[in-house]
Amino acid sequence: MAKPQDFSKEVSQRVNRYFSDSFKRKKVREIERNLTTVSEVSKEYEVSTTAVYKWLDKYSRNRKRGVKQVVELMSDTRKIQDLKAKIRE
Repeated sequence: MAKPQDFSKEVSQRVNRYFSDSFKRKKVREIERNLTTVSEVSKEYEVSTTAVYKWLDKYSRNRKRGVKQVVELMSDTRKIQDLKAKIRE
C-alpha cells in the first residue's frame, strides 16, 4: 500500500504569481488587435486559458460596450485570399 511520504516526493510546489493590472490590460489589447491569441498568452506566461478569459471580461473595452469580437484564424484568412487570387488568374 502506498504511504503518504511516497506522494509528497512527486508533488511539485507551485508558486502563486500575480500580474499587474497594466500587464493584463496590455495583453488584452494585444488579443483584441489580433496580435496574439488567448492560447499563446496562456502558454507563454503559464496561465490557464480561463484566467486569460477573465482578464478579457474585466479589461476588454469591446466587451464593456457590448461589441462582439469575431475570431478567425489567420491561416484561414490567408487561404481565402490565396483562393480568390487563383480565381482571378
